[in-house]
Amino acid sequence: MSSVHLVQGRRWLGWYNSPGSYYVAKKYGVLAQSKIWDGLYPGISMDPTTMLELDGNIGPRYVGAHSGTRMNITGHLAYLFMEHCSKSKPTALKLGKSHLSIVILPETEPKDVICLPPSPFDPIAIIPICTSIGSAAVCAIFGDWYCFSMVMLGVVCNGLSCYVIGSGTLEFKPPGPSQYSPPGDGILFNSSGSRVMVVKGSERAVTRITRGRFNLRYASATKYHDIGFISLALTTQFLLQLFIVPQGQLFGQIMFLSSLGVSWVFNAYLASMDRRELQKKILMTAVLGNPRLETVGLPKWTSLVVFAAVCLEATSEATRAILDEMIPNNTKVWERLKGAVAEAQGETFEIQPNSDGLNKQEMGLLQDMLEQARIGYEEAKRFNKRQQQIRPSEKLTV
Repeated sequence: MSSVHLVQGRRWLGWYNSPGSYYVAKKYGVLAQSKIWDGLYPGISMDPTTMLELDGNIGPRYVGAHSGTRMNITGHLAYLFMEHCSKSKPTALKLGKSHLSIVILPETEPKDVICLPPSPFDPIAIIPICTSIGSAAVCAIFGDWYCFSMVMLGVVCNGLSCYVIGSGTLEFKPPGPSQYSPPGDGILFNSSGSRVMVVKGSERAVTRITRGRFNLRYASATKYHDIGFISLALTTQFLLQLFIVPQGQLFGQIMFLSSLGVSWVFNAYLASMDRRELQKKILMTAVLGNPRLETVGLPKWTSLVVFAAVCLEATSEATRAILDEMIPNNTKVWERLKGAVAEAQGETFEIQPNSDGLNKQEMGLLQDMLEQARIGYEEAKRFNKRQQQIRPSEKLTV
């Protein structure tokens, strides 16, 4: 049931006798808001978007290069975005195992609400439907009306539940930054530093990742009485099948269990779908418009951080602020290294910071870090120059 909004036509293909009706009723009955529904289905009430796992994950940190924005945590879409991009492998630049992804977001149209398209139709749902209808027909032919009625009750109740729960519209409501906002270029990274991404694009495009969220809109919000009634129907189905199926003939009971068995296999197939992958596909195509993604491999963390900071092409003050965010160390060696990177200009990194007050060990460490900074700095300059030469028609999409 959790994938009903992510697969095209799924809400219309629930007409089969499915097991687990009582569990579905308990899970979704808490959405209905009234004293009667609260008594029948007690529990913590939550938003349908969160219940159907379309929201709720905590995303990485975000540091804006030009806007000065600092977000310690982002939302579900940033989480999906980071997870999607972190699976990409280095392509052009393979200098080490420290991976950094650069995403160039296309300009997006300013819309108040975007109705998100589901994934393509899955014809396998026809199998349990035909099995349940066939089982009911065989029961009717052999005169077992008890099992016939219970199979058909399961078909009707499950079909209505898919229709009602699947009637919600999956939407994306973009944030509305000012048209005069600076570019939204920045860095997304988690607390451990194992995943780092540079995002480049307008403020409108970047805030879709950092502040946007999916929304599941129902016509019956905020009471959701239709979900309450369908949950009651599923509970009634469970009780009636529990007591009436034993009154039927042995052959009819076998047919009833056969319909449940095929439906159980189909439900297991639905449960095996990676709903996050479906959400990522919707995010990257419908919300972000197929951004361009490139991943590079760098030798060490120092070269990776310098590459990310220089790639954003910010002012020296903003570059230093980004370095301070990603490398909070304030030792003498780190301070001089970050200062040298922030002040560097041109295509090559030739700055030698002041070494006064450093002992022999610190001088050796500084030289090692300068070498890593040089690699990150010069590769970032080459990357930016190469990006400027790529015509829009040549850009690859994810």
